[in-house]
Amino acid sequence: MKIIITESQYKLLKEMENDLISYESDFKPGTNILVIFENNPNYSDIENFFDEYGYGFYFPEQNLIIIDGEIFLGDDGLTMEDLKFIEAHEIAHLLLKHSGPRSEKDEIEADLGAYYLLKKFGMSTDRLVDEFYNRHGVEFDEEKVDDISKRLKIQNESILDWDLHQKLMEKKYGKRPIQTSYNFKK
Repeated sequence: MKIIITESQYKLLKEMENDLISYESDFKPGTNILVIFENNPNYSDIENFFDEYGYGFYFPEQNLIIIDGEIFLGDDGLTMEDLKFIEAHEIAHLLLKHSGPRSEKDEIEADLGAYYLLKKFGMSTDRLVDEFYNRHGVEFDEEKVDDISKRLKIQNESILDWDLHQKLMEKKYGKRPIQTSYNFKK
């Protein structure tokens, strides 16, 4: 079952006992987003990854970004705007081909890439800009976004029409459903 998160669904989420939500990324079609909650049987298997990498991380073997759903619950929970920022941040890591140990340089670049992606899709960047100094110890500089946006555009040039690309891949490999359950190895 594929669930797309809308504002009304997000509000219901705070009241419901779902253990995960899965949807396809707005920023990079073909990349799935999984928001997982504590009551999911696999949560304890990946909780350490959240401790190490933050609110979300990329799982390359499954072309999947996993986000900690627990951060959205409670009165101090994050918002839909924050969810899209986390998604854009992780997609930016992917598009910028970051790999290896986590570095402050990569984190700054991913935030700048997220800013570019959020703007490109007409989404709010207020929280990102407001929290940039707290996250990195430097002021946000929109001029630095230009360098990152050029790198993101270069990475995306190989597939100019995602709908056409998806149709060609379905023709070549067959239609593949979006997975809604995942098995994690410790």
